[in-house]
This record gives sequence, structure tokens and C-alpha cells, in this order.
Amino acid sequence: MPALASGHHDALAAALARVGLRGARTVALLKHHPGSRCTLAIAAGTDRYVVKLFADAAKVLALSAVHQVLAGAGLASGRGPTVPRLIGVDTDAALLVTEMYAGPPITELVERGECDRAGRLAAQWLRAAAAPGLTLGHPYDPSHALEEIHRYVCTIESAAGELGGRAGAVWERLAADIPPPGYSDLRHGSFYLSHVFDLGDGPGVIDWDSFRQGPVEVDAGMMSAMAARWTVRRPQHAGAAQRAIAVFLDEVGDLVDPARLRWYRAAALLKFASYLARRRPDGWAVSAASLIGDAEMVSA
Repeated sequence: MPALASGHHDALAAALARVGLRGARTVALLKHHPGSRCTLAIAAGTDRYVVKLFADAAKVLALSAVHQVLAGAGLASGRGPTVPRLIGVDTDAALLVTEMYAGPPITELVERGECDRAGRLAAQWLRAAAAPGLTLGHPYDPSHALEEIHRYVCTIESAAGELGGRAGAVWERLAADIPPPGYSDLRHGSFYLSHVFDLGDGPGVIDWDSFRQGPVEVDAGMMSAMAARWTVRRPQHAGAAQRAIAVFLDEVGDLVDPARLRWYRAAALLKFASYLARRRPDGWAVSAASLIGDAEMVSA
């Protein structure tokens, strides 16, 4: 793990002390998005915490509000279904601290063949969070979503014109067949298998950076697209991921509108393809073409 510069280390230590974590030490760098945010695992005594450092202090306040309103809805108790309990916020350092889950992400369940449990845990969260009446986040009904989907198309087109043309055709079909908006509430916005943890007594859900206001299919569609993403990123576990998603969809079938689910699933598939087009790892074009092909089938 890259070491923090001395000045940054001292500033982090001071901020952690202000939220009551004196003597805390960095254990691992979990994620780093240059220019946006950095996620660290820290230890204070025998306890472990997650620290998120942001480039923009306003993001800290927004995420703090998410945790607070979910706590008010009974979804931040530390017992599943839950988000991590909020430990502290320091706007001067643009820092937010939450508890660290002891249980594994459900990606590990999928990898070791516990697909049904993984799917049920994801469904348990979606059911708990379906309609608590929380009005936070930018709107992401279909009309607003189309603006974001168009940006995905532009990213793909800038990397590969042919793929961009195919993605653009999907966007046109989505624009021509907008489903009714549905009941709107607080949604996770990046509801991936890796963001759901098995706490033993239910799911814990992390990483609310992309929270938004929309129908339940925003998150259900994102999760349903994960099977295709695993097919191109983790082909050795693709069958297990497909089984987990099938269980998830069966468990939430009474919550979702099929047409709206397909619409948001196609949007998520284009999002995943745009990630590949932006980063361009080895073999990205083949993987992106596969995802766009799935989006074409879903939106047909």
C-alpha cells in the first residue's frame, strides 16, 4: 500500500482524533479514485473502521445525510438489513468514518457456490429499502436517466465508433419506449454484488456515493445486469453469478415492474460498457461488445 506523506498522515490523524479515534492507524488502502475519493481501512485498538476521504467536502455532508435518514428509517442499526453505522464526520478534512463489517461481501458467497444465499441477501435489502419514504438524491426517473445514458454512449463512441453506434441505437430504443416513472424513493445507485455484505443476520450495504432518487428498478436493474458483467470479468464464476441473480429476481418479482426492470437493466449494461471504454483494459472492446449485445437484447 502506498504510504501517506507525512503531512497527510498527520492531518488524517488529527481529523480522526476529532471524531474520537485517537491513535488510529491505517491498515490498508481499499480504493482510490484519483481526484475524487480514497477509502482506507483503519484500526483503533482492536476495532476496525472505514474512512472515506473526498476531494469535495459537500460530498461528505451528502453521504452523512444518507446515513442519518436511513438510521431514522431503522436501516442503520448494524444488524441486517443495514448500512454501516456512522462513526463520525469531519468536514474540514472532507472525511467520513463508518464501522467496518466483519462479514464477507456476497461476491465471496458467489465464488464459493453459495449463490442462493447471495441472491436472497441482495433481495432482502431491496425489499427493506423499497419504500421508506426517503426523499434524497438527484432524480433518476427514466427521463433523467436518459441524459446519463447518453453520456455512456458518447464515451463508448469516442473509444470505438462501431460500438458507439450500437450503443446509440440502444439509447434510441430506450428513448422511444420510456416506461412510467413508478414510485420514487432513495436508491443506492450502484447496487453491485460487491456492495452487499453477509452479516449473518441479514445484508449490510456499503458505498452510497452514487445515491439517487428513483423507482426500485434503478437498483434491481443494476443488480440484474451483474450477471452479464461477471460473464466478461469473471467468466469462471459466471454460472454462479447467473444463479445468484436469478434467485434475487425471483425474490423481488412482486416488487418490480418487468418493463421498467428491463429498461434500467439496459441502462446499467451500457454503464458497464462505458467503464470499459473509458479505462480500456486489455480485451476491453470484446467485453464491451458483449455487454452492448446484452443491452440490445434487453431493449429489443
